[in-house]
Amino acid sequence: MKCKTTLNSSRTKKLCIDCSRCGGAGSLDSPQCLRQAMGFLSMNRVDEVKFMKKDFSELYLKHEIEIIYELVDVIKTFSEDKVWLTVKCKLKEDEERYKAFVQDMISEFFSHPVKAYEMLEGVIKQYRAELGYLDEATYKYQATSYLEKLHAKGLEGYIPIVERIYEAVGRTRFVKAYRDGTLKELLKPVIQPTFIASYVDMKIPEKSQLVSYYKVIGTDIRLYERDGERVYFVNPPELWLYPDQVGMLSKLNEYISKEHSLDVFDPREAREYFRKVGSENLPKIEPNIAKHEGDRLAEIFSRYSAGYGLLEILFRDRNILDIYVDSPPGMTPVYIIHEKYGTCVTNIYLTTEDMERLSSKFRAISERPFDEANPILDMELKDVGIRVAGLREPSTFEGLAYAFRKHSENPWTLVRFVKKGMLTSRSAALLSFLISGQCAMLITGARGAGKTSLLTALITEVDQRDRIILMEDTAELPSRTLKAKGWKIEHLKNQSVISNRKGIELAPEDNLRAALRLGESVLVLGEVRGTEARVLFEAMRIGAAGNSVLGTIHGSSPYDTWDRVTNDLGVPATSFKAVDVIVCLRYREVGADSGKARRVMQITEVGKKWDLQPEKEGAFHDLMCFNEHTNKEEFFYKDSELMKGICMRKGITMAELEEIISIREKIMNDIIKASAGFEDIIEVSHIREANKRYKLLYHRQDLKDLYPLWAKWFKEYLEEQTKEIEKMGAISA
Repeated sequence: MKCKTTLNSSRTKKLCIDCSRCGGAGSLDSPQCLRQAMGFLSMNRVDEVKFMKKDFSELYLKHEIEIIYELVDVIKTFSEDKVWLTVKCKLKEDEERYKAFVQDMISEFFSHPVKAYEMLEGVIKQYRAELGYLDEATYKYQATSYLEKLHAKGLEGYIPIVERIYEAVGRTRFVKAYRDGTLKELLKPVIQPTFIASYVDMKIPEKSQLVSYYKVIGTDIRLYERDGERVYFVNPPELWLYPDQVGMLSKLNEYISKEHSLDVFDPREAREYFRKVGSENLPKIEPNIAKHEGDRLAEIFSRYSAGYGLLEILFRDRNILDIYVDSPPGMTPVYIIHEKYGTCVTNIYLTTEDMERLSSKFRAISERPFDEANPILDMELKDVGIRVAGLREPSTFEGLAYAFRKHSENPWTLVRFVKKGMLTSRSAALLSFLISGQCAMLITGARGAGKTSLLTALITEVDQRDRIILMEDTAELPSRTLKAKGWKIEHLKNQSVISNRKGIELAPEDNLRAALRLGESVLVLGEVRGTEARVLFEAMRIGAAGNSVLGTIHGSSPYDTWDRVTNDLGVPATSFKAVDVIVCLRYREVGADSGKARRVMQITEVGKKWDLQPEKEGAFHDLMCFNEHTNKEEFFYKDSELMKGICMRKGITMAELEEIISIREKIMNDIIKASAGFEDIIEVSHIREANKRYKLLYHRQDLKDLYPLWAKWFKEYLEEQTKEIEKMGAISA
């Protein structure tokens, strides 16, 4: 039975042979399968061959296929030259018989290469035995040479041609491996369960060094480095399942397909439901299955039935910030932005099949169209905290592309920024003071520079007695976690710039007007980018917001931010005076081996004594500027009008301001030092407690006593937390 073949072009040109309904082995080890593959390869050039069976697939990569093509090309040369026509014999009937044999033998190589080679070898051995074949060195001492014997038999126009084919074929890697008994090792496929539609390259990068290892939801993650390039190497457990385990998953899928339908579930709840159903039903399929094995298989089943497949591993890695899948599907590996190692390519290649499956899932979750008429998708996956941006034709030249932005429910803190080297503790102390001074601040930078993370960190510096109005079109800021930790937050949803739900979701400017009626609050805009900008700046200018105003905006410098706000967003130039501080983040080169790093480059005051051109009229005054030549921060806030104004409102002197910033700097350094032994101390729960104690002491103690008292409290707090951890560890053990 001939299996159905299809030709796919994505990452590579791939021949797919469906062996699920035939009795063949579904492998190049099988003469039947090799015959069908050779027949196709003799007429077409592909990069990979995939045999698809009921539960598993066998994928032969380019290296293995080149071995087949080496043999094919040798045979095609003889076929195209029609070497059988050169056969000459004394007797006409012998000549025709030998010509037919050579032609049939060449054809046989395209369908049964091993059989053809054995037949060829047998013919040569037979004639050499009959003619007393000796090598040329021996013939020097013989009266009659081998060629003379061939001539005497009338075979000089036949046997040399057969020998030439035999020798050429014998030099190929395919035949050499067959003769050595290593053909199975040479043609070694990648074996994957059929429920994994995409490809995971399990070949460790050559000449690379392992720089990190950890686990994510039971999956081994290794990071390799070679010549400054990094590879995020995924080794998922589903690739190492035994045949009987894959069979169990196949039976489970058949059972659940009959009993349940994904269409009737909320996509956000289906994954957990199917994991539970899998755990309950696997023992019915295999009564002797151990509980831990059943739970592991149920987790894998839910990941590929109702979850996000291989991408789910990346979604759940807390170290990953962004994930990119470029079009066309499968042509290039998925790549990521790692919090510690920057840009890394992965060993995952998503196929068109997987990408289309994801598209269907995203349409169901978002209830938004995503097709040729609506080729742009912007949505959120709340269950994994992912913002999805999707594109497809006609917006792309070749199929689907995705960018996944992760927004962790684990809020960033200023101390965490310091530990990551994105600013110093002194700059963090300065930003904390500006928040306490109720400043209007814009955070500017390129996409992925850390604007949203820094905005979150600044929110954690807001006094918990203050109310916060938070506005976003896609929820990226961890409002739920912050609420649970004690911050008073009202989270408003703006209409997305590409939303098709006009009239249902409120436009940003309408939402902002509503927010301003909610009373005095700290106002936070996830991103300033549209018609709401004019309303926002007017509100800032007249003081309608009543407290701090924080927001992010795309830009690269204070002037670039002013230019974007006034010229692109249509805000009057003088309204920009409502901004007190611009914080600029930027990627910077940190050496060929380390790549790019994110950093706070400037903290700039916006002066008020200017009319039309703030830069020309000297309106921008750096409070902090990172000097890339010395690799150090430089501070200029002592002469700042803004800082003097805050001191006046707080009733402190500039000397006391300097002392306050120094105290905050010491506090942050102490927390970072403690994180060497207690990593979680930089997280928001502990930072909240540290800030509470600082504020309590600030209002009750003299400045000279503030830090010693805080340090004493912090030592006791650390001891208490350490004892609690040890206690929990003992209970777990």
